[in-house]
Amino acid sequence: MQSYAQWSTDPSNNLIVGYGLLPELASDGAGGCYITYEQNLGYPRRLVLERLNRYGYKVWSQPVRIRGELPEQWFAKITEDGRGGVLISYSDDSIAQIGGIGRIRVQRVDSSGNVLWGSTGVRISLSETNQDRQAIVADGRGGCIVAWVDEDRDLRINRIDSTGTRVWRDSGKYVWNSAERPPMTSDGKGGCYTVFGIGRLQHFGQNGNMHWPISGVTVPTGARIIKTDGSAYVYLFGGKYLGFENGQQVFTLNHQKVDTTGTLLWDSLGVTIDTLRTNSFILMDFALQNCYSMLTWPQNTGNGVWDLRTQIVRNDGSTVFEYGGIPLRSIVSMKSIAGLIPSDSATAVFVWTDNRTPPGIYAQRLDTSGLAQWDTNDIALCLISLGGLKLTSDANGGCILVGWRETDFTVRAQQVSKYGNLGEVITAVDDATNRVPYEFFLYQNYPNPVNPTTTIQFDIPHQSWVKLDVFNVLGEHLRNIVDEVRAPGTYQATFDASGIPNGVYWYRLQTENSFFVRKLTVLK
Repeated sequence: MQSYAQWSTDPSNNLIVGYGLLPELASDGAGGCYITYEQNLGYPRRLVLERLNRYGYKVWSQPVRIRGELPEQWFAKITEDGRGGVLISYSDDSIAQIGGIGRIRVQRVDSSGNVLWGSTGVRISLSETNQDRQAIVADGRGGCIVAWVDEDRDLRINRIDSTGTRVWRDSGKYVWNSAERPPMTSDGKGGCYTVFGIGRLQHFGQNGNMHWPISGVTVPTGARIIKTDGSAYVYLFGGKYLGFENGQQVFTLNHQKVDTTGTLLWDSLGVTIDTLRTNSFILMDFALQNCYSMLTWPQNTGNGVWDLRTQIVRNDGSTVFEYGGIPLRSIVSMKSIAGLIPSDSATAVFVWTDNRTPPGIYAQRLDTSGLAQWDTNDIALCLISLGGLKLTSDANGGCILVGWRETDFTVRAQQVSKYGNLGEVITAVDDATNRVPYEFFLYQNYPNPVNPTTTIQFDIPHQSWVKLDVFNVLGEHLRNIVDEVRAPGTYQATFDASGIPNGVYWYRLQTENSFFVRKLTVLK
């Protein structure tokens, strides 16, 4: 079943989440997302968190304020906690000024909007040094691992467990003398992999122990992106600097696969993908899908036009296309990659900015043969200029995008389904990507206001008796909709308000041990 919800179906008028800048995005694990952004355009900045459900409706009545001990909270990085909530690392600063104080803190928020690690979060280090350029990954056990750079240009790392306790000492662990934000990925077992220094890869276990030599494993210089396949392998994508030629830097793009012992599986340099000549920073990305790596990067096609290319790398390190890959799309235009999201059936959704006519943000779903699965002219997600683009999965083969518009400081979001339709939410129970919910959840009804029918959706994580009722504002029972034992899954029920006067009403989902209440409006 497909349905259209609050998500916009018009690329010229995306859903406005709030007003601010620098949004960050993470999945909520149930088809929706968490979004942080900075309120206040002056100082001090205020960091807030919103949750949108799979239909694009706000789950909470108001944003959750992410607080610290100093006046200003900003520069957030977020990731899902694996239990339906979200983990947020952020800079807690004195009001921006020369000689100001900056500390990195981390907060955990559950799916109901409750802050779990105190009202001001947890410091990742008690050292009295300024800290910035943090990166965060989940530890796979409800907590997180945060890396940061201190004022001495030392890269440090610490694990905060699910209770908000610093595990790897109060000052964290020293990694390397490096001023760069490190690429990181979780090992799913309480530890992480990180790249630091001049192409060094290290694996930290749940107790903070280095599993490989202290200097790490040498990998292609400039490895910018690191991901795991969820089992035994780590993949890296980056560049090796070759020198200076005709006023430009020359480097090769390399893709590498590493096992849990630190052994490089695709020779010392990995698979060489392409050669680039540029003096500017370029964006690149890759997705792991069904034993394939799907990569994309920009290449200069002449006259200063950078077009995107793609390459598919098989599990054995062989490539589907010749050296240099193929154009991402046949339309030649100035493009910059926003990212890739794995879809299903060995496909991935590519999202990029494009200066074609009309300019905007476009998407296409490609399979592991490089064939387009959507309209040959691609799908326009947004036809206005957005900065700070971030992507996450919609948990059903599509993706969610968030960015901010500099002209009016609106934070805007857009969803596209795996079929390439904007604002389409796929809710088929028999869909191959449907997952058992991890918690009881009652969604906001849609449409709302009701005239005269509406759909109420709810999640059941395990077999349970559930009862769904409607009440008026005096608490008087009006109608029972569901009253039975149901298996795990996501369900929809229809409420017909025919014969019920206009006004505000409450609907309640009751289970064996808890209940959930939401408000609906009848307006005919």
